[in-house]
Amino acid sequence: MNRAWIPVLVLAVLAVFPDVVHACPVCFDARDENRQAFLATTAFLSLLPLGMVAGAGLWLRNRTKEIDAEIDSETPSDR
Repeated sequence: MNRAWIPVLVLAVLAVFPDVVHACPVCFDARDENRQAFLATTAFLSLLPLGMVAGAGLWLRNRTKEIDAEIDSETPSDR
């Protein structure tokens, strides 16, 4: 069998048996409240590290600007 057919075969099997591809029962809970809570938590935990990295980058940028301003404001005799 040609290796190019393996992904096609896998996708066909997964399409025929959709219960196999469910990640976990929590994602597909019958109660809408649980599903919404799970999705909200997933979004929060996905965005939290991005926000932390962006916050650290902004802090570093602002701190660099402050240090540059301090260096520029020094008189030549202070250097």
